[in-house]
Amino acid sequence: MHAAHDLSDRFGYTWLAAWSRVQLGTLDVAGGQLAEARALLDEALDLSLAIHINRNMALRLVAFARLAFAEGDPELAALLAGGGRRPPAAGSAADLVAQVRQAQGAVRYDEAFAAGSRLSQREAVAAIRGRRRTGTRAP
Repeated sequence: MHAAHDLSDRFGYTWLAAWSRVQLGTLDVAGGQLAEARALLDEALDLSLAIHINRNMALRLVAFARLAFAEGDPELAALLAGGGRRPPAAGSAADLVAQVRQAQGAVRYDEAFAAGSRLSQREAVAAIRGRRRTGTRAP
């Protein structure tokens, strides 16, 4: 991932730069390095929006959902997980859903997830950015 990050910067491949930052940010969340994860994920989001990358939006939302959960906001985590328009079904994304559901309770999780599934990409980004500006859950 670090090599992809470095090469994307060197050759100006913005899609790869955004993707590699999401992957590295996800690793930082898993390692408990939340400030570093936030910086990488914010960069990835900004890069993606600058060149209008819609591919992999679910991947970015799951990465931000992981970060929100690690920062103690299971409601935002459920909302962002739902923003991918379908539940993450495989691997560690399914583990994230199970953890958030357990932390929040099934009913509250289902409500937040359903609300997330109705978000447009613009609204999902606003939820992420609202949290970034205030350090708290977006309204």
